[in-house]
Amino acid sequence: MSTYLPLLKQRPHYRALWLAQVISLLGDWFNTVAVVALISQYTDSGMAVGALFLARSLPPFLLGPLAGVVADRFDRRWVMITSDLLRAVIVLGFLFVDRPGEAWLLYALTLVQFSVSAFFEPAHAAILPGLVRPDELVPANTLISITWSAMLTIGAAIGGITAAVFGTQTALVIDSLSFLASAAILLMIRGEPQIAHKEIIAPGWRAIGDGVGFLAQTPMLALVALVKGLGQVGSVDVMSALVAERVFPLGDQSSLSFGLLLAAHGLGAVLGPLLANLWGGDEPASLRRSILVGFGMISLSWLCLGLAPAYPVALAALVLRGMGGSINWTYSSILLQIEVPDHYLGRVFALDFAFFTLALSFSTWLTGFLVDQFALAVPTLALVIAASCLPSLLLWGLLGVRKGHRGLVN
Repeated sequence: MSTYLPLLKQRPHYRALWLAQVISLLGDWFNTVAVVALISQYTDSGMAVGALFLARSLPPFLLGPLAGVVADRFDRRWVMITSDLLRAVIVLGFLFVDRPGEAWLLYALTLVQFSVSAFFEPAHAAILPGLVRPDELVPANTLISITWSAMLTIGAAIGGITAAVFGTQTALVIDSLSFLASAAILLMIRGEPQIAHKEIIAPGWRAIGDGVGFLAQTPMLALVALVKGLGQVGSVDVMSALVAERVFPLGDQSSLSFGLLLAAHGLGAVLGPLLANLWGGDEPASLRRSILVGFGMISLSWLCLGLAPAYPVALAALVLRGMGGSINWTYSSILLQIEVPDHYLGRVFALDFAFFTLALSFSTWLTGFLVDQFALAVPTLALVIAASCLPSLLLWGLLGVRKGHRGLVN
């Protein structure tokens, strides 16, 4: 913490961005818990919750390129504030769903909410380099990453308790208030350099094409933008549920086992960048080597899960999976912030997030498909996933590391 506390103290604009993230993420989990509870209450379909998460993932993929243009054309702070204010109103619409016949509104409102969220994320990632010094990008991104991972556990727990004790309506109101609080905090970001360069951004759809063209002309940067998605081989959520149910059941309906596996993954996501910062430096070459280690951790984690002789080994495998994924997410973001010209950052991050969302959705579907269609034993499926991770590991080892700093921009 000796690195991160001074960063928060000395960089007030970054501190505002971080604090807004904490509050917004907490509200997101109030929303998730409440809406899932409403889906379960008003529908009897086993695929209803899955459809909800599909409704969350589609907008960032479909609107990502347009959101990137907005982040590059307009003041990124106001893009985030506007997104927060709109979401504060949208989530209140969930309060009007009070009977099974209105369950469709849950999906419609989710689509609208996450369509607006699609504009927030690229602006958030692209504004960060303007709030800290270049040598502070590693700890700044690390703190953002581990905060997300920590809130995964803390927010879900608090949101679940609140919804259980005070009801889903209270949780939804708190979610709305969290967006208002986030917007108010983002207003504290003042005086940072103007991020958008309107004179450089082409009009209309040409701006999207320019962003794609920029990556096409810099293939090594395009590879960096694929890192998050390339790590999405095998679904952690689906595999954790299967391991808990069929291999190491603990608690009522395996709920204890499932919860501990997810917690282990969250713990790994917190530890990954923290430990990687200790063994590596903040130079691009070092960051790329750490990403190679991250890909290795991901593949090794699935191998350990497939061969796990006891539950503690399965927990350790999920910790390792969380570490590898978090390292790759954090360090690929840093590399993009270092190498991509500022007026392309929003579009590049939007394409980065869009590919990640597509890969995550496909991986989740494919994991379930393999289980249903081929009746694979869970350990066997984990070994198949481990082998499927090797192409990403080899691709990054052959190109991402060997090309070096010059290879990224030439």
